[in-house]
Amino acid sequence: MKRFLRKGFDRLAAAVHATVVLLALVMLATLSLQVLVRFFFGQALSWSEELALACFSWSMLLAIALGVRNHIHVRMDLLTEALPKSVQLGLEKLIGVAIAALGVYLAWAGTNYMQNAFGTTSAAIAYPTAYLYACAPVCGGLIVLFALEVVLIGPVILPLTPDLASENKVQ
Repeated sequence: MKRFLRKGFDRLAAAVHATVVLLALVMLATLSLQVLVRFFFGQALSWSEELALACFSWSMLLAIALGVRNHIHVRMDLLTEALPKSVQLGLEKLIGVAIAALGVYLAWAGTNYMQNAFGTTSAAIAYPTAYLYACAPVCGGLIVLFALEVVLIGPVILPLTPDLASENKVQ
């Protein structure tokens, strides 16, 4: 069962990762085009800043959810490493539940904020601003899923790069 769940989470994480990369590329292309048009034609594009902001907002919040899954969030583990292994494991599960609760709150608050934005549009592109604000509930939902994965199955520990692996070897 755990293998089946892990595969499903792996597929979800791969889709989220691909989306983050695509959004970052669109943002980079948009900002590069803005610079080129301004440099060569002396004019600013009216839509580029809004599109870049939307891509940035979505990509960063989606990346936060991936960070929960990959267990790369900021933490201080000086105290936890001094505790017995069984207490460490219990504390890890408690932290995972707390992160899931934070995800639930983000999804709830983001949904309320998004609902309040219905009917408004962005100034330059005129897309519904609720699309921009939808990144909060989507990210909250992904945080809940990935935090529960950490609690139930365990974190996905990313391998160290070869350079870091050689530096971290115990001699």
